Amino acid sequence: MNVDDVEAAVEEMGALLRLDGAELTVLEANPKTARIEVALDMTGVECEDCVMPPEMLEQMISDAVARRVRGEFELVLRDPRRGGVPS
Repeated sequence: MNVDDVEAAVEEMGALLRLDGAELTVLEANPKTARIEVALDMTGVECEDCVMPPEMLEQMISDAVARRVRGEFELVLRDPRRGGVPS
């Protein structure tokens, strides 16, 4: 797993979220464990309902990463709407 590819995929999704005031950050991209941890920051969001639901967001991030990263990986999304609990 190439960390730069992971960051590019997350940035792609982050650009969409920034339109609603949200921010997406890579917390960890570990090639040895194939674990990717991403956090959603909704501090600047005025309309929480305007931001993609957690399950849909997680799938879209996973798809964006899969287009760039070969092989299996574990994606953990920390979303404050779920109490920060990863899925």
